[in-house]
Amino acid sequence: MWRSKIIIFLILTLIGGLMGGCGLRQKYRVDIGFEDSKRDTESYRTYSDNKIGPNGKTNTSQLIELGRVIQRHLGRPYSGKSDEEVGLDCSEFVQRVFAEFDGTKLPRTVSEQIRQGYGIDRNSLRYGDLVFFRTDGRGASHVGIFVGYKEFIHSSASSGVIISSMNDKYWKRRFVGARRILR
Repeated sequence: MWRSKIIIFLILTLIGGLMGGCGLRQKYRVDIGFEDSKRDTESYRTYSDNKIGPNGKTNTSQLIELGRVIQRHLGRPYSGKSDEEVGLDCSEFVQRVFAEFDGTKLPRTVSEQIRQGYGIDRNSLRYGDLVFFRTDGRGASHVGIFVGYKEFIHSSASSGVIISSMNDKYWKRRFVGARRILR
């Protein structure tokens, strides 16, 4: 069962890269407060290492690399809030994936991650976008990474790092927003 999900994930990675990744620029916007707005040059981090394709745009091979990083975590256990456990909670999973992929430093909590990048509409989701859900309380309390075909990968408390459908009744009712980190 896991083998077929991994194969589907790799196919989605390739298709996602071909469909939407060729014209993307990798740029990370750090969310700053009003008092810091004068430091505009520090509010953006552009990656200039070899992960950027020609003309500063991400390309298919970079999105495939993101898929590889994500895949390395597939099946890892959920850790909850304990630092002693080996697994990952949802926000730590997202934080580690982007740090391993291109050095992006995302905040540690869901409430901080939802303020990063750029807000996007559910119908405009692209591979690598962060998707947020309300699983308890009033605000966002769960995060995952959109991988195409209305699916996202996340660290589930019951199953660890898995792929789920955004069309699943549970997730569809709890969706609260999406943010784009890769551009």
